[in-house]
Amino acid sequence: MKYSIVTGAVFAALAFSTAAEAGNACYRKVHQPAAYGTFSRSVLVSPERTVFEKIPAQYATTTEQIMVRPAQTVPQHIPAVTQSVAEQVMVAPASKVWSVTRNAHGEEVGCWVHKPAVYSTQYRTVVVRPASTTYSTIPAEYRTITRQVVVSPERLVARTIPAVYSTQSYQAQVSPASASWQSLNYCH
Repeated sequence: MKYSIVTGAVFAALAFSTAAEAGNACYRKVHQPAAYGTFSRSVLVSPERTVFEKIPAQYATTTEQIMVRPAQTVPQHIPAVTQSVAEQVMVAPASKVWSVTRNAHGEEVGCWVHKPAVYSTQYRTVVVRPASTTYSTIPAEYRTITRQVVVSPERLVARTIPAVYSTQSYQAQVSPASASWQSLNYCH
């Protein structure tokens, strides 16, 4: 830009000297200040970023039955029922025995003597009802408990926060300052 101002000044000086030689022409130096304009631009205030948000675990209360003791089958032994029974048992059968004895005169006398059967009472044990086993079932035993369970575990969730921009105004030079010679209609 300085080059065009200097060139313009040299050109004006030459024109002035040429016009001065031709007659009474007068010029005055006119200064043009630099021109500025207002512009706006987008400025990054904070860049895009990712933040992690902790989502706490969620719990629920559940009630359930748990087995404390399983069902059992228990045997019960029933002893045999016995009874003593008396019965007449023949110890010796009836018999005929030759028996020789002496009579009152001292003579031997032989006779057949009939002996009745000999019985004895004997006791024996008889089973009225034999031994047996029965089974009974003891039902399972349950208990109701309440406990906390995790419905969803603790987790991190990523969230993107977009970049933030701001509009900023600034001034910039549109044209530089300049100087030129302007012709005057009169001279003194």
